[in-house]
Amino acid sequence: MPDAVTDQVADALPGLIELRRDLHENPELGFYETRTAGIIAGRLNDAGMSVKAEVGGTGVVGVLDTGRSGPTLMIRADIDALPVAELSDLPFASTNGNMHACGHDGHITMALGAAELLAGRKDELSGKLVFVFQPAEEFVEGAKAMIADDVISDHSPDRVIGLHLWNQYDTGFVGVNEATVFASADQFELTITGKGGHGALPHTAIDPVMISAQVISALQTVVSREIAPNAMGVVTVGQVIGGTAPNVIADFVTIKGTIRAFTADIREKIISAVERIAKGVAESLRGGAEFKLLNGAPPVVNDPGVASWITGIAGGVPGVDEVGAHEEVPVGDDMAEFINRAPGCYFLLGAGDPERPPHHNARFVFDEECLPLGVEIFARAALDYLGG
Repeated sequence: MPDAVTDQVADALPGLIELRRDLHENPELGFYETRTAGIIAGRLNDAGMSVKAEVGGTGVVGVLDTGRSGPTLMIRADIDALPVAELSDLPFASTNGNMHACGHDGHITMALGAAELLAGRKDELSGKLVFVFQPAEEFVEGAKAMIADDVISDHSPDRVIGLHLWNQYDTGFVGVNEATVFASADQFELTITGKGGHGALPHTAIDPVMISAQVISALQTVVSREIAPNAMGVVTVGQVIGGTAPNVIADFVTIKGTIRAFTADIREKIISAVERIAKGVAESLRGGAEFKLLNGAPPVVNDPGVASWITGIAGGVPGVDEVGAHEEVPVGDDMAEFINRAPGCYFLLGAGDPERPPHHNARFVFDEECLPLGVEIFARAALDYLGG
């Protein structure tokens, strides 16, 4: 049944929708979220929280310390946008060449809504509540940057939670897994070296373009022949950069791609195999290969106990129609860095329906009806955990 928390969320909703639309209209890329961070810090400060800005670059941390002994709950939201030119027909669509095409504007709004609600109910809480607004999730660097700036060691959270709105599930569904949520996500770069020369005299050169073609083909055997059929692994080559003219054999070619896996051991096995195969193929054709991991994050794996707790909390929120497990999703998210350091849960919040454009699409639009549900789940989780 609806209660005071539900009523408070409903009262705040018009302002939260206004905030979300402003954020959507003014998206900023990772580590450049200065306007976004300023809005977040200002609202946290107005709510009476202790605020620290420029954590891990452009991250913001808001702390509600009750002054009473108790546990520490950390709530994390990502804040960056994507370099996508928006093609939606929203009246508040971005026109700056970037886009909140993954719902991070919604994540910010829900976390801020919960922070403001809970700050007004501080007397009902014991312990400490820490809100972490993280930059640069889209290239999985922001969590590590904030952790390097001591966001974990300074606050020692007992639990950490977060959500990702998800268009491919109907509004009203909350997806909570007791194990893997998202895959690892690693970007790699291969530099294939050869010996430049004239296109008419290939025997006097060592052609890195030809070597690269063989390397790319051979990399497809990593998953098909080295990973068990019932285990998930992905190797995708997304960029091949090389050559200056049709009649010139280049000195080198750059290959960039991504590696995904649902478990840490498969992740490491694929990374090792990509390097081994690239070097082996290149050397067999008289060239060379240098392998670099550019950035990456481990799989997002929930703590079963925290996940079970969130399942119970979400099930009591008016407007939530179903709470249950969801399919593991082979995208990545550096929420994993927080969950690997404190027991945690990352859950999916239905935000549309399967017919809507997917995340990272220039026409991505989510259902704003999900916003009060996320605010209320966060608020009720904090009131339950710190309500002693």
